[in-house]
Amino acid sequence: MMNLHTSKIAALAVGLFLAQSSWMQAPGQSVAPKWAGSIAPTGNMTGIRFSHAAVLLPDGRVLVVGGIESNGVMQPTAELFDPANGKFIPAGKLQSPHGWGVTGTLLQNGKVLIAGGSSGCDVPCYSADAELYDPSAGAFIHTGRMMVPRAGARSLLLPSGDVLFVGGSEAPNSSSAATAELYHVSTGRFSPAGATHLSDPCQLVLLKNHRVLVVGESGADLYDPSTGQFTPTGKMTIPRSKFGAAMLPDGRVLIVGGQSGGPWGTRVTSSQIYDPARGTFAPGPELNLKRFKLIHAVVPLNSGRILVAGGADQPEVYDPASGIFLPVSGAKLDGFCFSTATVLNDGRVLLAGGYASPGGRGVNHAWLYQP
Repeated sequence: MMNLHTSKIAALAVGLFLAQSSWMQAPGQSVAPKWAGSIAPTGNMTGIRFSHAAVLLPDGRVLVVGGIESNGVMQPTAELFDPANGKFIPAGKLQSPHGWGVTGTLLQNGKVLIAGGSSGCDVPCYSADAELYDPSAGAFIHTGRMMVPRAGARSLLLPSGDVLFVGGSEAPNSSSAATAELYHVSTGRFSPAGATHLSDPCQLVLLKNHRVLVVGESGADLYDPSTGQFTPTGKMTIPRSKFGAAMLPDGRVLIVGGQSGGPWGTRVTSSQIYDPARGTFAPGPELNLKRFKLIHAVVPLNSGRILVAGGADQPEVYDPASGIFLPVSGAKLDGFCFSTATVLNDGRVLLAGGYASPGGRGVNHAWLYQP
């Protein structure tokens, strides 16, 4: 039978174990868990791809379109991921080839607008073609053409139901276009939407006031759908390209990672936070890992946290309550540059494709993040 002295020693041992196995914080602070979820492999995609588009459909499946296998080798195909069985299947034949830099946008009517991207190395190399995917019919159909070819453009669904397109290159080895255009669902046509003050628009984020934050390497614009005008707003304190962005629960915008000029090794661990009320950027907390080329791999979770899934071989999660980035457990990624992250209806996140080394080939692997 355990005596009083032995009981006290046992209780002390348990207390020491708990202190070592959890993050101890000062009274009044929220307690952050050591691991913010985990990832595990799921079924392989039918095609090798990075710099593709991935869109959650109303029925819970994910449409994956376009991308490339490696430099100069397009992947002009589409496939569907079914969360119920963790498998990918082909999704029918695209009307036009859409390789790297294609955009995919879910419309209010449940169809998906697929637009632009590189069509390969033949002239014209960059595409202005657009088409609609109808999940109920399982088919792609032509719609209007973009005003100019765009590969690597950014697209965003506006509250009106129209789609805003900003940037993207019009031809190989050309700088990013500073022009914008709108796709009108009612007519199936595109029209000009003015021009930004940025030569390198990288991210679009719809703010709570229905304006659109357009962030570039060193500056930012606000697009007002009611006036159709772009107006300058603040600049990041540390310029960067190929970064990720997502809106926080309080309406501010988190900017993470990126490349600050130079070769592969210039990835950064810094973050920025944009405050719409002040129109300014301020330094945010440091990431655990250097990251870049994570443009489509930063997503808000149902909890209000932000999953940073790309740009490095291990995801991490930003916790607004503690103001820190938390590591994610599980398998390491062998594809993380220009990969995609798509939040599923059950709160899990599909991570798909990417590549992992300079000039390397993409992967057909996919993973599921469990919060």
